Amino acid sequence: MSIESYDPRDRLVREKYFSLHPKPLERWLWQQGLPQAAERVFWLHWEEGMKSGTWCSEVPVKRVATLCCVDPSTVTRAYQLLKTRGLIRRQDPGRDPANPFHQATAVTEVRIPRELLTELGRYPNRRAQEPARAANGDGEGSAPLVSSPASRGPQIMSGRPPGASQRAGEPTTASRPTRNEIQALWGRASAAERGRYFIASRNGATAIEFDSDSRLTPEDRGQLLTQLDQMAHARNCPPPEPISVQGATAPPKYARPRHLSVLELARTRKQVLATVSASEAPEVLRQVVWAVEEGALRRFEMPMAVNVALKKLREGAWTRPNRMPPNWMIAAARPEICSAA
Repeated sequence: MSIESYDPRDRLVREKYFSLHPKPLERWLWQQGLPQAAERVFWLHWEEGMKSGTWCSEVPVKRVATLCCVDPSTVTRAYQLLKTRGLIRRQDPGRDPANPFHQATAVTEVRIPRELLTELGRYPNRRAQEPARAANGDGEGSAPLVSSPASRGPQIMSGRPPGASQRAGEPTTASRPTRNEIQALWGRASAAERGRYFIASRNGATAIEFDSDSRLTPEDRGQLLTQLDQMAHARNCPPPEPISVQGATAPPKYARPRHLSVLELARTRKQVLATVSASEAPEVLRQVVWAVEEGALRRFEMPMAVNVALKKLREGAWTRPNRMPPNWMIAAARPEICSAA
């Protein structure tokens, strides 16, 4: 490679890793006037949470300080500032099970503030990806989807255009046509072609025979066959089980043991104290935790189960759970045995 044709900027873009920050969130952070160190810490946990798929990450403070090129004390102050702005939530897991004399790494969850959520609707969305064109950019010179109808008489086409890669069992995808384009497409189709399309869609077929002198363009035929392929795929594959956002429709199966975290337990204790008297709070909290962890509320997601119990307390409909052991204790209050002693 000659020196004149080498550009390190192109190499950085093509070969090296880079990060993309959502514009609404990035501009909101600029408006808050956060220190540069706090932004570095936030984007570090944002990228780690996005990689894990849960928006949670476990990175030691010293590791965060090294990656962000700041001091550990600066990272601690950044955590405090980000928590006050509602950008992160940190959960202290307590002592490290492998080493009881050391603190375990805290779990950091990145969050979006409520002020930004109410304004997301006014930000523009990205354009949908258009289907790939030919290498020359204008589509000219590329192989057509089908040969000329005049040279081949009646044709039977499959449901996927040539050259389109697709996994087994997946429907074909194409750009969504507008309402006017659909009306123009059916206006060019003959009555016989419309009838064959209706029969194919009713029987779940993915092929259709076009007239020898059809006025449909190759793009029109590809669009009709894509629709047939999608309808056939939806007919042959059973629909997935509906899952509600709160998990009430099809609750997931939880593996034992299921315990409230220290942060969730403290929040639940505070809400119980705000509902009942201080003398009744310990016993009521014990009943609520048992119902959420092992009782009837176990079939719900953890946050939803706690909210259901608190709602019953506020409405005065809470009763002691059935089959609750009389000597049952909360996990955080159980005596611990130090194996290193």
